[in-house]
Amino acid sequence: MKLQDNLFTILSQQETEGLATFQLRIHPEWPIYEAHFPGHPITPGVCIVQMVQELLGLALHRNVTLRKAKNVKYLAIISPDEVSDLTVSFTKIEEQPDGSLKVQAQVTGSETTYTKLSATFA
Repeated sequence: MKLQDNLFTILSQQETEGLATFQLRIHPEWPIYEAHFPGHPITPGVCIVQMVQELLGLALHRNVTLRKAKNVKYLAIISPDEVSDLTVSFTKIEEQPDGSLKVQAQVTGSETTYTKLSATFA
C-alpha cells in the first residue's frame, strides 16, 4: 500500500546538490493508528522505512526497492497525538557500480530526531 496521501501528505520538497528534503504532515486519522496502539497511537517502524523508500523514489523519479537495511535507529516515538509535521532528509544518495543506491536519511521534527537510516536500495 502506498503511504503517500494515506499516512502522510507532502507539504514541500527541496533538492540541493543531488540530495532531497521533504516536509510532511502525518494523518492521525489513518486506520493503522487504531490498532498500533489503541489509546496510545505510534507510527510503526515499518511505515517509517516505507515512507523513506517512497520519498527516495520521488526524489529520483523512479521506483526503488529496499535491498538491505544496514542500520535503522528509532530514536523517538512518532505519535500522531504529539507530532503532526515531519522532515525527511536524505543526507547521502550514492549510486554504486552495480546500480544500487547507498542512502542515509533521517526523520526529524522540531528539535527531535526520530529515525536515522542507512540502507541500500535498488
